[in-house]
Amino acid sequence: MKKFASVVALGLVVAGCAPSYVNLTPHTVPPVSAGVYPFEVQWTSPRRGANNANVEASVVIGTNFFPMTRVPNTENRWEARIPLPPGKSTVNYYYKFDYEYPGLPKRIESSDRSMEYMISVPAQ
Repeated sequence: MKKFASVVALGLVVAGCAPSYVNLTPHTVPPVSAGVYPFEVQWTSPRRGANNANVEASVVIGTNFFPMTRVPNTENRWEARIPLPPGKSTVNYYYKFDYEYPGLPKRIESSDRSMEYMISVPAQ
């Protein structure tokens, strides 16, 4: 019983330390002539001091990193407008966050990566 309680407690501690991602990008978007599509995510890190002005967010498609900007007047939301490869009806992507948090004797660099998502652009 003690072993089970230890495993449950460890699971709660680990789950409490994981970042949270809310993908606000639609799964399916209508085709647009410019081929540029909006991506948006809400990211929250439980790590003390990580959610600060020095956070750098990116959308990663294949080996390409596209920088994101903070959404004004909101908390922990990021957006980007990204050109998708022409002729592809689905594209896989994920979000990456680089940040620093307080450490001794100096700040510690870290990064988080979301799960992989997919966006579909149906043919016209």
